[in-house]
Amino acid sequence: MINGTEVAYIKDRGVLRRLFLTGSIMLLAQIPLAAQDTPGPKRPDGGTLVWGVCQKPAPINPVLTTSTVSATIVQLVFNSLVRRNSQGEIAPDLAYSWDISSDGLVYTFYLRKGVRFHDGRELTAEDVKFTFDRIIDPEIRSPFRSAYEPVEDFKAAGKYAFQVRLKKPYAAFLSRMVRYIIPKHILENNSHPVGSGPFRFKQWTKDDRIILEANNDYYEGRPHLDRIEVKVYANSRDIWVAFMRQEVDFVLFIEREDYEVVRNDPAFKAYAFAIDHYYALVYNLEDLFLSDMKVREALAYGVDRKGLIERAGFGYGLECAGPFHPQSLGFNPEVKPFEYNPQKAKELLAQAGFRDLNNDGILEKEGEELAVKVLIDSRNAIYERMAMVLRQQLQEIGIKIKIVFYDNNSLLNREYLTKEKTQAHLTLLFGGLDPAQKSSIWSYTRKKEDNRLWPYKNEEVEKLFVLGESVLDNKDRKEIYQWIHKIIYQEQPVCFLYYPFMFHALSDKFANAEDFFTLNMPHYTMKDWYIKTDTKKKGGER
Repeated sequence: MINGTEVAYIKDRGVLRRLFLTGSIMLLAQIPLAAQDTPGPKRPDGGTLVWGVCQKPAPINPVLTTSTVSATIVQLVFNSLVRRNSQGEIAPDLAYSWDISSDGLVYTFYLRKGVRFHDGRELTAEDVKFTFDRIIDPEIRSPFRSAYEPVEDFKAAGKYAFQVRLKKPYAAFLSRMVRYIIPKHILENNSHPVGSGPFRFKQWTKDDRIILEANNDYYEGRPHLDRIEVKVYANSRDIWVAFMRQEVDFVLFIEREDYEVVRNDPAFKAYAFAIDHYYALVYNLEDLFLSDMKVREALAYGVDRKGLIERAGFGYGLECAGPFHPQSLGFNPEVKPFEYNPQKAKELLAQAGFRDLNNDGILEKEGEELAVKVLIDSRNAIYERMAMVLRQQLQEIGIKIKIVFYDNNSLLNREYLTKEKTQAHLTLLFGGLDPAQKSSIWSYTRKKEDNRLWPYKNEEVEKLFVLGESVLDNKDRKEIYQWIHKIIYQEQPVCFLYYPFMFHALSDKFANAEDFFTLNMPHYTMKDWYIKTDTKKKGGER
């Protein structure tokens, strides 16, 4: 997940859908060094973590890498200027503190002294500047380049101070400084990357096995593990077999059925939590029926989200009550979600002029039945299950759902949508922790996200998003985004459904991993994992 982008896979019996998970709550102030924990018993060092993946790794390059396990290996081999902690907050890393000028235009980061790259050379502000200059260089074609459009210039303001000057204030900018720093003195080398992180790159074998070794000179102290070994398998089933044989210790994004197996097995630790994308029924707001607010409210009252989670998600899901994730700065706890109330839905439809004149269970108005044509991606079985449940639920209130399947995203163009006369799209929308990153989904003047086919137009929301980007005080930003949350949820431009869960597993012999298994999954915390002493005594150490 590019820092700030974790690559997740929601699996549904062999079907993979790639998501790029990003976002964080920003701390827009000088951040002091974290308080030291009270010293506890010494943790044992030693042992190897074997991590099973089923995708061929990409080059391990912080400037270019956005996907595959290599994007997370980057976070173990390199350090970032600042980083996200388990709560999604921006926290110190190479920069132990920072200042933001009163006009919000100049960010000054103060670097730790004595941090060394794995070849022994000290990391300085020149390396930081070199990294960001590489990212914005158009010839490099870094996928992160657009994130720095607000930047006027980067500057090494001394050996241990790095400055960024913006063209205009941008309140969410701090999260964009979560980038991994490369050494200026080494030409780009994807085959043997040199960073300053908790683990050193050791080897990339011909069979795509990647070996990392503990960095004894790491600035936060030596990791407890000696090695991390990443092994590539042909598919998720092969990984699962290896995990069951305890040839693999760590697997991410396992299938729900496999999670059910390991959750009650004392040899393993199983983790399940909601991701920061949510399922939604996205509307064409120019449609004859769906342009009516009463119809959209009726749909919201007519969907039994708990029942949908139980039947389509097998009980795993978090109800969605608006565009921002519950852990987001913009989430408004005062916004009450639409309850499941079929009777209320029927009353609203009656107020909108719909009647069942021919007693077939489907409402009509002016000779036209109330039918909604919904686009469904046939490549993912979860959408088919959801469509079946939604069709049954909405038929109870007199709405007919007609399914239009597609198996190629290139079909979703204006010509196709007009030809098929589709009115809604069942899809995933991003509900990340940083509400500023959501503006493109809800803005009609900015580039829309690919999975929102029809624009949502609201001048007040548009202005509030612009205001939220320029206001520096977090309390004020919170009020702005919570107001946006309230407006969007009241207008129901989409039917908000639920956040699906993702599932992970780890061998029980590893301890101190809980900070990793959160919505943010900060991979740098893997430096704190260790093998239990009693496991070693039983011969469990590799």
